[in-house]
Amino acid sequence: MHHVEITTVSRLHFSLLDLNGALGRIDGGFGLAIAKPNFQIIAERATNIDVATSVYRERAIAVLHQLQQTYPFPGIKLTFESEIPMHCGFGSGTQLSLGIAQAVNMLYQFGLSVRELAQIVGRGGTSGIGVAAFDTGGFIVDGGHRYPEQKASFLPSSAVGDIPPPPILLRYAFPELPLLIVMPNCSRIYGDAEIELFRTLCPQPEWVAQKLSHILLLQILPALIERDMNTLGEALNDIQTFGWKRVEIDAQGPELQLTLDYLRDSGAFGAGVSSWGPAICVIAEDIHRLKQETEAFLKTLPNGGTCFITQANNLGASVVSS
Repeated sequence: MHHVEITTVSRLHFSLLDLNGALGRIDGGFGLAIAKPNFQIIAERATNIDVATSVYRERAIAVLHQLQQTYPFPGIKLTFESEIPMHCGFGSGTQLSLGIAQAVNMLYQFGLSVRELAQIVGRGGTSGIGVAAFDTGGFIVDGGHRYPEQKASFLPSSAVGDIPPPPILLRYAFPELPLLIVMPNCSRIYGDAEIELFRTLCPQPEWVAQKLSHILLLQILPALIERDMNTLGEALNDIQTFGWKRVEIDAQGPELQLTLDYLRDSGAFGAGVSSWGPAICVIAEDIHRLKQETEAFLKTLPNGGTCFITQANNLGASVVSS
């Protein structure tokens, strides 16, 4: 095998479930794989490392060096045909790392699972949604990490070291309906700023985990199985109003909340910020009408924004080899 083409998903992360730890587990969460944006990576065997990307070159090389430490290989040539925007709520770090790792895994026939690859490249230390989204696609719920023996802090993956991805509790195919992704141009929360918020604002109150679990078990999951998009949207709206999601929204500044308010007032069933945002996933009856109106609204914001239509990915990343 000398040539591999990898097309990743993006992941939407709707909420962490437990940042308290009273029951001996932390993190947990639920989210969805979507078709676009994605990384399209062409990989070929080589005798050295050659990465053709303007934005992700340093991060890609770092991932390749991580892999070489555990599974030595002579080299690889990577060409990026499309890329996920960085620090927007799409899980670009996990999709980049797994896309590259899978390319190496396939080219050099190491026979590793996606979960094994994730641990080698240090992904899944907080949420397992991105890893599972790459593997299988769909709507995913993960069960978090044992606390404190497996994970002793509330910090994000980038700051916790070698922690395996959490167990996946369930995975459902998501209805194949159009989803609107709205991205107002506002702050980006990552790195030291993200770590500091986790350090200073965790643990969260125990009632937050209880309420989120109640919404997930008796509102979101039944609505998903019954394809009740109205109820699913109402649940997303509720999640934006309390707990850690409020921390994530408030950290971005007023534009994100203004956009959420606009979407709800304009007839959306629901709108949920993915991770730290600014990407918002919108469920509505007439997505195409709402997209046109939202484009006009975004022009009224101080720094504008973008929006586009995508849909769920229920298969995970695609791999074509020759």
